[in-house]
Amino acid sequence: MQRVPLTIEQQNALKAIAWLFAAVTGAVTIGLGTIFTCLFIASGGAPVVRFLVAAGALSLLFGFGLTAWRIYTIGLDLRDGVAQVRRARLKRTSSSRRTPKNYYAEFFDIPGTLQFSHEVWETLQPEGEYLVTYSPHSRLGWAAEPVSGAFDLT
Repeated sequence: MQRVPLTIEQQNALKAIAWLFAAVTGAVTIGLGTIFTCLFIASGGAPVVRFLVAAGALSLLFGFGLTAWRIYTIGLDLRDGVAQVRRARLKRTSSSRRTPKNYYAEFFDIPGTLQFSHEVWETLQPEGEYLVTYSPHSRLGWAAEPVSGAFDLT
């Protein structure tokens, strides 16, 4: 395993993702918080509305925690300032069903799933061997360059 410094483009991409998560979370929190407050006031504090407001608040708290964790992992990658490069054989690829799509790849020698751009993901071939550049904490794949030669797992 090698470590290479993050490029300026990679650092900017990580920062943009972190800011996007923070902005969306803030907007959703303010919007839903306003709706819940208006419902609570308009209903006069009816028990059913109290329950719904509490359930909504817990859902917001859970979503906020997930977002905070994602921003934290991106921050760890930015703090380290390096990407890892590993030689690995591709296990499988997948993509999300929703739009915009996310593209994922799993490798035999890299634990977990990495998220790639569509351009990189399209070039991946099953059982192919690659030099994979990725951020270890946020699990973002930056590049996957084909490697010639046989791959020995023994």
